[in-house]
Amino acid sequence: MTTVMTVAELDGTSTAEVAELVLACSAGTLRNRFLMPGRPDPRDVLVRYRRYLLAGPPHGVALVAFSGRSPAGLLNLVAGEARAAELGIVVADPWQRQGIATAMASWLRTSGRWEGWTVRAVTHADNVAAKALLRGQGFRLLGGVDRGEYRYELTMPGPVWEVAR
Repeated sequence: MTTVMTVAELDGTSTAEVAELVLACSAGTLRNRFLMPGRPDPRDVLVRYRRYLLAGPPHGVALVAFSGRSPAGLLNLVAGEARAAELGIVVADPWQRQGIATAMASWLRTSGRWEGWTVRAVTHADNVAAKALLRGQGFRLLGGVDRGEYRYELTMPGPVWEVAR
């Protein structure tokens, strides 16, 4: 049986969905996503990063992927300095390696809503999946490894329109 995935933009008040997603993540997943040491406690992550996890318009976007009624993945884009934003993606452990992060990143890239913005992302040097995702979306590596982290950047394209043939 194939699970149907849906994607929805959060309005900044969807704390239950975000909490359910974070609680479904292992310490390793949270450590990779939030660049934290040791074994992060999901409750601490929810408190510490609440504003970032619930980012919504006009200063960002929080996009959640659902598997049925369960939140499976979360994409956050948070505006910082002029026309620059930070990207973060986390997929809960039960749904990893199913294309969820790629689908959310593709939605963001092709939506056109952030056209011309510089989007930045940081990942641990050993996070093979995150590095592959970013390269696959067109992000370019900025220099080499710095304190065990890689920094990526992409100038967002305009909207992608499908043309009927």
